[in-house]
Amino acid sequence: MNNTSRNADLHLHTTASDGGYSPKELVLKCKEVGLQYIAITDHDTVAGVKEATSEAKKHQITVIPGIEFSTKESGVGVHILGYGIDIDDKPLLEMLKEQQIMREKRMQEMVSKFSELNIQLNEQEILKEAEGGSIGRPHVAKVLVRMGVVKDVAEAFDLYLGEGKPCYVKKQREMTPREALNWIKATKGVAILAHPVYYNLDEKISEWVETGLLHGVEVYHRDHDLEVQRHYEKLTTKIETKLDLSLLRTGGSDFHHEDYGRVPQPLGETRVDNQLALRLIDRINSL
Repeated sequence: MNNTSRNADLHLHTTASDGGYSPKELVLKCKEVGLQYIAITDHDTVAGVKEATSEAKKHQITVIPGIEFSTKESGVGVHILGYGIDIDDKPLLEMLKEQQIMREKRMQEMVSKFSELNIQLNEQEILKEAEGGSIGRPHVAKVLVRMGVVKDVAEAFDLYLGEGKPCYVKKQREMTPREALNWIKATKGVAILAHPVYYNLDEKISEWVETGLLHGVEVYHRDHDLEVQRHYEKLTTKIETKLDLSLLRTGGSDFHHEDYGRVPQPLGETRVDNQLALRLIDRINSL
């Protein structure tokens, strides 16, 4: 296997959260486009990792187990990626189960808000859309699209589900980035700040690294243009020099489905060098 090639994608979603393909289907799509190293990083769940790993073994694809924690810092949504975590850790699974229950309650509140607008949503249809995975607003949005209420998921968020819109429901309790980082540490994982272009947290990045809780940054993401990539390459290098340590730089497509988001991307368009995956695996194994 040529480990100098760009055949890695370290940020992928399945139907275990809000992706469009089952873990098995996603692995098969990864094989079709020639990916060799992938990470399953569903939102607030590890339910898809085992199925993906089992299927990947048949195709000589390496799966890195992962999760993407949804957190809030000073009112800003911040996502933290945890790689190589113990997906059988009982305290972690109990915490994630509690979060799932809160998500279901939140979904019910959204349904009520839509009802007030004379838009009658069926809870079972939303649950069916989630396919037993972690329920989120994208599942509600997809049902709205099927009903013909909106033309696509983006419009559902613009009109109804985005923060401040009429059917938005705040989560009962928001996990903080520090809490997510501690969960990743407790489950022997590697913590990476996901798509930092979405936030303005350069000082926090340095602070979290200094505590020993954050191991790196997702420098290469589908929404990071060359200027943004260079910014985070320079920032991580500056932190390395200041603290005399080595940071990981990861990347991936954040793939959900070909039709997901405002600018749909086919799987395989955003990929990173295999060496980034190998460095990540080495760091996981060193913990």
